[in-house]
Amino acid sequence: MNITLSAPPETIRLVREWAKRENTSLNQFIRDRLEEKAREVEEERKRESEDFRAFLHSLHGHAPEGWKFDREEANSRR
Repeated sequence: MNITLSAPPETIRLVREWAKRENTSLNQFIRDRLEEKAREVEEERKRESEDFRAFLHSLHGHAPEGWKFDREEANSRR
């Protein structure tokens, strides 16, 4: 996916110079930072999910491992 990014010209110039010394490009630098942030977000989501699962298990009535909510079953009249 392509995005448009705006930044001060001096910032872009300085980072391009740095990237050239590091044998990379401004685009690759930005991609790397975006991927790094995406991994952090995924790790945070996973931790939050694990924390929530631990909380649910701390309650007396917890669901068995692998159980999934089924709306039709929950709303069926028996």
